[in-house]
Amino acid sequence: MTSVLKILESLDKEDGLELSQLEKSLKLTKKIDREKLYIAITALTKLGIIENTNHEKLAINNSTDFIQGRVRCSSKGYCFVVREDQGEDIYIREANLNNAWHGDSVIVLITKEGVKRRAPEGSIQCVLNRYNDNLLAKVEHDKLSNELRAYPLDDRIPVTIELESNDFDIKKLSNKDLIYEIKINRYPIAQFKAKGSIIREFSINAGEEGDIELLLSKNNITKDFIAPKVSPKKITLKSRKNLTSQPSLLFESWESKNSPSLPALFAEPYEGGNRIWVHSQTISERINLGSKLDNYLRDKGEVICLGNSWLDFLNESLKSASQFKINEESEAISLIIDINSEGIITNWKFSLTIIKPVKLITPKHLKAINNRKATSKSIPIALKGVKENLEVIYTIIHSAKLINSSNNVSIKLDENIPNLERLSELQKTFPGRDFHGWSKTYDNNDSQSILDVYIRLSNNILAKHLVGYRLPFIYKEYEEIEQTSINELSKSALSLDKKLIVNVDGSVTTTELIKSFESSTEKKILHKLIKHIIPGIHLKLFKINTNEEYEHYINNISSNNIEAPWCCPSFNYWNVFNQIIITLLLNEGKNKSTSRSKDSIDLGEKNSWNNIKWEIFPSKIMDSIDNHANLRLVQNLNDIRKKSKSFRNNIISIAQGREAQKIIGKEVSAIITGVQSYGFFAEIDDLTAEGLVHVSTLGDDWYEYRSRQNLLVGRKNKKTYQLAQKVNVRVLKVDILKNQIDLELVKDTDTETTSSIDIETDN
Repeated sequence: MTSVLKILESLDKEDGLELSQLEKSLKLTKKIDREKLYIAITALTKLGIIENTNHEKLAINNSTDFIQGRVRCSSKGYCFVVREDQGEDIYIREANLNNAWHGDSVIVLITKEGVKRRAPEGSIQCVLNRYNDNLLAKVEHDKLSNELRAYPLDDRIPVTIELESNDFDIKKLSNKDLIYEIKINRYPIAQFKAKGSIIREFSINAGEEGDIELLLSKNNITKDFIAPKVSPKKITLKSRKNLTSQPSLLFESWESKNSPSLPALFAEPYEGGNRIWVHSQTISERINLGSKLDNYLRDKGEVICLGNSWLDFLNESLKSASQFKINEESEAISLIIDINSEGIITNWKFSLTIIKPVKLITPKHLKAINNRKATSKSIPIALKGVKENLEVIYTIIHSAKLINSSNNVSIKLDENIPNLERLSELQKTFPGRDFHGWSKTYDNNDSQSILDVYIRLSNNILAKHLVGYRLPFIYKEYEEIEQTSINELSKSALSLDKKLIVNVDGSVTTTELIKSFESSTEKKILHKLIKHIIPGIHLKLFKINTNEEYEHYINNISSNNIEAPWCCPSFNYWNVFNQIIITLLLNEGKNKSTSRSKDSIDLGEKNSWNNIKWEIFPSKIMDSIDNHANLRLVQNLNDIRKKSKSFRNNIISIAQGREAQKIIGKEVSAIITGVQSYGFFAEIDDLTAEGLVHVSTLGDDWYEYRSRQNLLVGRKNKKTYQLAQKVNVRVLKVDILKNQIDLELVKDTDTETTSSIDIETDN
């Protein structure tokens, strides 16, 4: 099916295209498809989005200030378009949505400029690409019209879908446990509603596998990507450095057989500090930019953790060819990092190598090492198999501690995932990956937590290297937390723990605040509070065309605090893309001024770009990079990241919900983790799952919300409910689809605790 987006991408040429050329570009051979294309072109021309040139060619009309972006709706009905050019979001009134749905890629025309704090307003002119081909819905039978209707479960899409019956058994509608996956056959247009058909039914009580299938469908994640029947390219061994004699190690905590591959490490003392090797499996040398394999990986986007197993990102042939295996030779992209005694980088170098990992280091080894006394001469049984590698392991652990203490790229917080078998893989550190704008606190018993330190450092080094060469790459941007949010959190922290030493006058930083939490008895609650104010992470494109743009980037991006992910290509496409750039530099980059020159430059060395006075790539390679490094690629990857994040949140929530279902009606202990005007949230101790105690169930008094003190207080009895307070609750109801747990307070005076704080008035 051809979308408007594909039409505009084909017309994105300097001179435009003739109609026959456009049909050929879109691979349209059927008469009906060509007729639909003509209708679309007529409509786009009337809207002024495309135009006919003097040479009878179709071209994009650049004279009108149309803006591309993605629709973002809330469950309360507010809609914005997030701009592709990363400008200010545009507010869209319901009357100006023009049948666009949440997630759709659209073209917008600004109708009212933003003033002061008000966002600009706009009207959606055209839907470029639909986000939802399928969606989950409840199905009901309209008795008046005798027709089936589907109502999406996602309340950000408040539409009704007319269904084709397809001999549907109406009796099934009496089963409240069933929901349906609906394929959209026709999107709404003008006064006509959307049409669809039922393609699959789900039971919300189909066990763990049923939950996974339900959540994959809910988050629009497909398992049916068909890998192209293309073999990976063979890698030439010429000019690769042979490091097979180096006893490199694999650090892994995941236990599933199909978990993604991880880099190898080696370290040794060097000039008063340490020299570290980070070896990454090479995917970039096995594919061509823009090839079928490259497009397959780009569309697939990212590996997905299903709780205790994985949905692969790489296809089988790429995975088999590139995976590091113990005592087997493998091609790698290696980074040598020199650090001093304080963990500060003094030098680095990228190179193409062949390695041969010798051992797998697991949490069992690390626990034995951390429990071993420094003066002990005996080797624990758990370490017998790695006895010869202990010095390397100790050097890697020591260096990781140094780097972790000096590197503040990401915020480190505790991640409280329930200890359930169905979530076993999620409990380990996901090295180099940020789902919420923060990463898991460093844990020297977790192999992947140690690896995480080196991956983030390697990502930061690549960013510096490619900035030096002015080459495009995808980087992670950590959005800054607003100072007002930090100050409010500081006040909440002080109300919880009077011993905390923080400056509430406005100068405290996030890092200082988190450090102050470490010694607090309320650390868990404080970490939960700070998670709510961290805005998150986005992928962005570093790409410059002029010296002015370069200066702009240097002034606005601190290369000390950005990451260009590259050394985990089995994770996602942004790792693969950045790896493509560095391997092109090492393989195809021009390392001397002329072919006759005797002096060559190692393009993988730190600061080597300072000696380059010539074009690093032939025009053909540079054109290919420029064509593929675009904002639309990054936007699509950010959409994929959001799906992965949503799925991860959902699979944890549904596991907690299933456990909560087992204790419906039972009394359990909990701790208050949030207070609002409508009630308070309490986390059940054994599940780390939050539920809501609605204020209407506190029937013994009228409760007022004191926002400055973050508590509820009774008007008559002065009883208070505040953060970190211990309460006993009973589970009333669990809504698996909405991830909601309803609680009620157990009104037993012997178990309730009261607050000793002074109640302030709002005068």
